[in-house]
Amino acid sequence: MNNGTDMLITLITGKQDRGTRATLALSWGCAALAMGQNVTLFLTMDGTVWASEGYSKGVLVEGFEALEVYFEQFIDLGGELLVCAPCSQYYCSIDGEGIGGALRKEAQLSGLATVVSRISPTTKTVTF
Repeated sequence: MNNGTDMLITLITGKQDRGTRATLALSWGCAALAMGQNVTLFLTMDGTVWASEGYSKGVLVEGFEALEVYFEQFIDLGGELLVCAPCSQYYCSIDGEGIGGALRKEAQLSGLATVVSRISPTTKTVTF
């Protein structure tokens, strides 16, 4: 699985910053995928809100594409989207309400063991 080019991006931020960190995380992931790296994006804590279908629509940070465009590109380029299962339903997600609405079809609910299994000595990690 690991060829020295794998990357794990962890997104822990919701809409508190109007989508800035989510935009950076997704644009980072798209750039890495375009350069031939295998990328997993892990949504946890407040970042789980981005797993809701349609939640990123209308989010636009000046100087970047719309967040929904980055999500589409990320998936089209072969990125893996994991969502912390406990956080998506309990206390970690924004306002403790869990993910509102349907989960994005590309998103996979996962536990921490799944995320840890993606990490090797050559995995690059970054958190937003």
